[in-house]
Amino acid sequence: MDVKDLNQIDISQLPASLQTLIECIGLENAYCMTRRYGGRPKYIPKHVRRTSLSQWLPIEALAELIRRYAGTALEIPKADHFERQLRNLQIHRATEQGCSRSVLADRYGLSLRQIGNIRRQAGAV
Repeated sequence: MDVKDLNQIDISQLPASLQTLIECIGLENAYCMTRRYGGRPKYIPKHVRRTSLSQWLPIEALAELIRRYAGTALEIPKADHFERQLRNLQIHRATEQGCSRSVLADRYGLSLRQIGNIRRQAGAV
């Protein structure tokens, strides 16, 4: 997924824990963190120089993360939440362009029922 695709994400549709992380360190940084550590806990130290996060997370974002979560193991959500939402947006766009359910099912490796459910979520049938 390209970083510019993140602008299409509806943050209000993401899990609360991910919304909180985005509010703390920003959308792009939260996405990067879910890609690196998603699905497992990540210890947040009390000092900037005691973490490998400083190698890729901007200092301002890292400082805010430490301010809020220092000394705790933060359960990082999986990146699937971002990717699923973008996939569903692509399915909605393809539907608006007249793409059939069977073509979409083949393209995305989903069942016809799953494609139908995704299409109904946006009111497109």
